[in-house]
Amino acid sequence: MGSNIKSLLETTVKDRRLPGVGAFVVDATGKFILNETAGKLNLDDEQSGDLTSDTPAPIYSCTKLVTSIAILQLVEQGKISLSDSAEKYFPQISEIQVLESITPAADGKPAEQKWSKPKSPPTILQLLTHTAGFSYDFFDTPTGQWRAETGRAPCGYHAVGDMEDFKTPLLAQPGTKYIYGVNIDYLGFIIQEVTGTRLPEHIEQSILKPLGMNATGAFLPKNTPRLITHLRVNGTDLVANPAAVNNESPALFGGGGYLYSTMNDFAKLLATILNNGTSPETGATILKSESVHKYLFTDHLDNSVDKSGLGEIGTCVPVLSNEGRFFPSLSVEQKGWSCALLLNHEDLPNGRKKGSGAWAGLGNLYYWIDPSSGVAGMIWTSVLPFMDPDVLYLFDQVERVAYGHEIVTDRKGLVGNHIGAPKL
Repeated sequence: MGSNIKSLLETTVKDRRLPGVGAFVVDATGKFILNETAGKLNLDDEQSGDLTSDTPAPIYSCTKLVTSIAILQLVEQGKISLSDSAEKYFPQISEIQVLESITPAADGKPAEQKWSKPKSPPTILQLLTHTAGFSYDFFDTPTGQWRAETGRAPCGYHAVGDMEDFKTPLLAQPGTKYIYGVNIDYLGFIIQEVTGTRLPEHIEQSILKPLGMNATGAFLPKNTPRLITHLRVNGTDLVANPAAVNNESPALFGGGGYLYSTMNDFAKLLATILNNGTSPETGATILKSESVHKYLFTDHLDNSVDKSGLGEIGTCVPVLSNEGRFFPSLSVEQKGWSCALLLNHEDLPNGRKKGSGAWAGLGNLYYWIDPSSGVAGMIWTSVLPFMDPDVLYLFDQVERVAYGHEIVTDRKGLVGNHIGAPKL
């Protein structure tokens, strides 16, 4: 298994289609079924060193799984309830209105914006399930247009970290529609308010240290070699962007994408979830077994929610994201969202079984967790824009070999779990 994937990774970096890239598959005992890397930390610097499974990289929205678990821990402890209004803990959220429509400024005329008041404030559960109404300014055109009208640059969430960067408008009444956005960032603010501890320190004490994830955190020690984020230009060439880092001293730590981690560390988290919330390495329990099933692998989108955007990735900043679709073989009704993960309600071709959970990070990191098969896997790199076809192809091949199938090298007309979608 490993030799085929290793060869595929090496070919990809040799052709300079990706910089450093890695892949792993782990089971519920923490044993690696596959753990391979290839490539450099910086394509523009031959002396930058090779990517290894212990090399840190920004994990972007893979952070959301960690923050969601921290919220669920507070639920277990009785400190919050999923039905609680978010404004109970973070009153500033009550100031945010629903953006009904926006017409950008043109011909000297100011922008026309139509707003309405939310019928009810978002709840903790709605933030967890991305049904509060928030989007991201780089995925969604109206939010991007609104951001431009404010004069602030897009995607300042973790690069800047001011409240104004997170304070995006609602695009729908809370509880009515799945829209992926800054929801988990607000949960990070709520964790800080409830615990009285800054988010990075709370996450470290409640999740990272118990699992032995000692190379994961908000801050990188000075001069630590890391996988540099690369930008794909002209659709082909890769250019290193060493400046693409999180602000390590923001005014607020949003819970959506502030962490750095390593392949070996993130595998510990996935193995713990496979092992029903208890680390197979340290024996620490971060969630009760019943909570893992109830909150991480149970669909929490009811029939009243508009799920048309589930698994759909849009863009209004092409340098940051392509358009794409998760699970092109499934209908909207065959997908769901738990309190942390995108769910598939049917088996996927040549891969994970129904009831699996998954998500991703903007730098083209993708993972899945399959509790029925007892395996989890991930593709690991740091490249923009999101939904990169080369990375998605590799991810599909890693999943194929994890379930005993041969890799497919002829990509012509290939449709996988994440490629071959109409929007790709």
